[in-house]
Amino acid sequence: MSALPQPGRFDYAPLLAWTIGVLINEGVDGDAACIAANVLVRTSLRGIDTHGLSRLPLYVEKLKSGEVNAQPDIRIEMRDGMMYCHGDGGLGQVVLPFALERVLLAARTTALVACRIESTGHLGALGTLVLPAAEQGFLAILCQRTPPIMALPGSTAPAIGNNPIAFACPVDGRAPLVFDMAHSVVARGHVMQALREGRDAIPGDWALGPDGAPTTDPGLALRGAMQPIAGHKGMGLAMLVECLAGSMNGVMPPENSPEGHSKGSASNVSAFLVVINPALVIGERAFNESIDAWLQNYLQASGPNARYPGQRQAACEALRRNEGIPVPDGLLAELQATGRLARHPFKLATIPLP
Repeated sequence: MSALPQPGRFDYAPLLAWTIGVLINEGVDGDAACIAANVLVRTSLRGIDTHGLSRLPLYVEKLKSGEVNAQPDIRIEMRDGMMYCHGDGGLGQVVLPFALERVLLAARTTALVACRIESTGHLGALGTLVLPAAEQGFLAILCQRTPPIMALPGSTAPAIGNNPIAFACPVDGRAPLVFDMAHSVVARGHVMQALREGRDAIPGDWALGPDGAPTTDPGLALRGAMQPIAGHKGMGLAMLVECLAGSMNGVMPPENSPEGHSKGSASNVSAFLVVINPALVIGERAFNESIDAWLQNYLQASGPNARYPGQRQAACEALRRNEGIPVPDGLLAELQATGRLARHPFKLATIPLP
């Protein structure tokens, strides 16, 4: 059996500079392009390859078509004890960091700050977006409402979004605890990645075809619906996100057109963000001691190779900063095509394998 070809590896710094250039050429302001590019590249650095640079080609398409606003007028207001952010249809990787920065500022003097976020582009990897809060000593929770792409077997159409949720929590002296999940068995990006890589089949518990029956065909999966984790329990958690990120923003159905969302990364989504300042709630020292105690118990009970969520990504980020980000041939071709479309050719050299 022949070994699979190794993907080329690229130094993250030139990748970052190239990504910034692509976004600027598509009309994104320089500072905003830097923010968005840093989010995408850091997502890839942390090993979340389905939601990092792999999303850039689609975002460029949406910028070109006007589905995403390259120059949004992002507005923030505080009323009734809560923050409100209107993203004006901008890139999610611009809107969310803008909102988070202002929420963190407010949370320095307020124990808990909630923010309703409307009219933003697809946010991508939520865990990467809330990670900066944990790195500054705050606990942050973020959820995003997506168009309907998930259903239980037998459904005639996608019934609800897979509505991802993430949280990040500081861990004194160690990598932050970061947990990020969609409520489908896998994120839809995994199906898109399977198609990109030319795979004929996906696991049978990932998705349903248009007929409502489980399918292993990635093409049919994108025209059908994703299956929820743990059946009705996953649907219930998706409904919680629908209440917070959807109904709190006044989002109304129907949006369940599988053909309209076959490429994923919806252009107009809503989200809900909560930031808690442990130093004000209980005191930094007491909070850190409690986190350390239960994490130590968790790791000791889970075996010698146990890790908590966020440790693997932190290790991957450190490794890829030194050894480069792997870019499979399929994605490389897409990035090269995107560079041509954006008048910013992809001419980066690979890093030789050790």
